[in-house]
Amino acid sequence: MPDPIEDPRQDTTSELLGWEQDRWEIDRTVWQHPHEQTPYGTSLVEAFEAAHPDGEVTVIDLMLGLDQYQDASQDFEDYLIAMVQSRAMQLAPDRVEPIEAEELLRLAKRDQLRVLEKLTVLATEVFDWMRAQGMDPVPGVSTLPPLVTEADRKRAEQG
Repeated sequence: MPDPIEDPRQDTTSELLGWEQDRWEIDRTVWQHPHEQTPYGTSLVEAFEAAHPDGEVTVIDLMLGLDQYQDASQDFEDYLIAMVQSRAMQLAPDRVEPIEAEELLRLAKRDQLRVLEKLTVLATEVFDWMRAQGMDPVPGVSTLPPLVTEADRKRAEQG
């Protein structure tokens, strides 16, 4: 083993890891690899599941529980989870907060609507990307079904 005093070369491992994290932090497409390991040691899906254990209902659960999403593929769910998790980890301005349904329901109706609109934007990006890749995120559907209806918007404006 070289003597660090005689051979002052720096260990570049931490620099490489730092560079990889920096690159990952700004890459808006990392969600397209939901099961690949991130620089943080887990996949995006694993990180989401660890942060939101079984029994904790999330906004994604609420969305996918709606009738119009009953046929959504597991891939769509995984990519959507990866999208939401990556945006949260990257502290992106378009991240969905809160993710927990219980917290969402405590918000004022207008604020709930804003969260669901952000989720809709991310879900649309996932849906459109999957279709462009030849996948069928929600079988039989060519555009993302609406998450928020006009009636929902009107109720939110009144409340």
